[in-house]
Amino acid sequence: MLRLSVSSCPVPAARGTSLWSCTVRYQWLALCLLLLTFLTGCARGPDEADVRDVVSERLRSAFHDPLLEIASLKRMGSASLAAGGDGAARMIVYYNARFTLERDYRFSDWDALNPAALASLLGATERGISGIQSTGNAAGDSLLVHGSVTFSKEDDGDWKPVLFVPPEAPDAVPVQDQASETARELVEPIMERFSVMPPSQAAASRAIIAEELQEAMRQIDLRLDNLQRVLVVAGGQPSGEYAVVAKEIATLGKPVGVRVAATTTEGSVQNAQLLRSHFATVGIVQSDVALMAFQGTGPFAAQGAAPSLRALGSLFPEAVQFVVRADGPTSVSALRGLKVDLGLPASGTRNTALAVLEAHGLRESDIQASDMGPVEAGQALARGEIDAFVTVISAPERQLQRLAADNAIRILSLSPEAVAMLARKSPGIVPIMLPAGTYPGQDTAVRTVGVAALLVATTSMSNAEVRRVLTGVYTGIDFVAAGSSAGAMISLRHALTGITIPLHSGAEAFFAETKASEVQTAQ
Repeated sequence: MLRLSVSSCPVPAARGTSLWSCTVRYQWLALCLLLLTFLTGCARGPDEADVRDVVSERLRSAFHDPLLEIASLKRMGSASLAAGGDGAARMIVYYNARFTLERDYRFSDWDALNPAALASLLGATERGISGIQSTGNAAGDSLLVHGSVTFSKEDDGDWKPVLFVPPEAPDAVPVQDQASETARELVEPIMERFSVMPPSQAAASRAIIAEELQEAMRQIDLRLDNLQRVLVVAGGQPSGEYAVVAKEIATLGKPVGVRVAATTTEGSVQNAQLLRSHFATVGIVQSDVALMAFQGTGPFAAQGAAPSLRALGSLFPEAVQFVVRADGPTSVSALRGLKVDLGLPASGTRNTALAVLEAHGLRESDIQASDMGPVEAGQALARGEIDAFVTVISAPERQLQRLAADNAIRILSLSPEAVAMLARKSPGIVPIMLPAGTYPGQDTAVRTVGVAALLVATTSMSNAEVRRVLTGVYTGIDFVAAGSSAGAMISLRHALTGITIPLHSGAEAFFAETKASEVQTAQ
């Protein structure tokens, strides 16, 4: 850091105490102070007024009908970031602010700018915003935000605001207890196989063994938990929203001494299979997949119907998002003949994606389909190996936020005719609008459809267990504080939206006792 003092300034040595010498000394002192101010300003980067202007403009772009007014904003500091793709220097400036709502607003509504999108807009995290109420906020309410704005330095030295989503290391999602110590002896012959592999096949062989062992251990844990009467909650892929919500549900048993374990899975299809085989007590399942499992259609045709499946309630919407490069196709119909990733085979995403393609006049044979899944597909899209991928997930999704901030992607709007057809012909699919500001740089709303993520059990779950789970899910867990962007949209208001299979009798009793004004009629 540069340090300046009066003694370091090249002031001519004064002789005596003449008025002229004092004047010269003060002139040099003023010059040094001006230089210090200039250099300090350069180190600090954009000032508080710059930050306020950027935040105000982003709020105006996202809410055409004004919603949030900046009551106070204080610049808290700054830090340098790695240079952008153009080599320009970047700086992130942090601020604390208090916003006042100018009108009533429900951030948990499915068509609203939800807490995760608002956090992205303000350069915060969900944990960095306080004051959001799951039952809705009223005009005059205050939100406290620990946010940030990122700037890029232009050639002329000015700082220009840019979009930036900092990488976030997800919390580790714990799974259930490891199998008994007696299972260790089963590992010994496996380890022997590790040491006797021919060098040319060692890496591939060990990868196969590790993959099979991981799946075997998960099945062992599930069966042991079932034997010990542990309430098992089937979630999703590690660090995904299903897994985060499942982990929070698993905490509900601690206060009452009930053993509850969350397990990671491949998604909705596997969760439904675990429920019907009684390896899981509760699972998170897409509404359309739940219906297929109940009826024994689609990926469950070979297994037959599962009439014991019951819905406990609707959790949050999962928007169908067709993702293309920024310079890619402009409509779903334009994907004909192109390389499109439809999601993992054992996920609900693939079945939903195929239904949306069909509504646009496309069959799977009309595209070059792959099944990498969203993370790998996003990387493949960036490398130019595919033209589009489909993900069915609550928006905004973190990976898509980062890609959008780099101006690398767009989300395609579905045609109005396709949305109407899907809502009419496909049970569980509901029209959804992703409002402007859901993703960085998204200036207009995106028309799409979505499915509800349902909490599903079977008729074997007792009414008392159902009541305990639903009470915690809808009134006891602070999903915003837990860092779950999807969980922030869980509310009694939409607890019956998108239900596609019969309600559990315990859920019927729970919602019947809930104030009618808090629960909308099932859609």
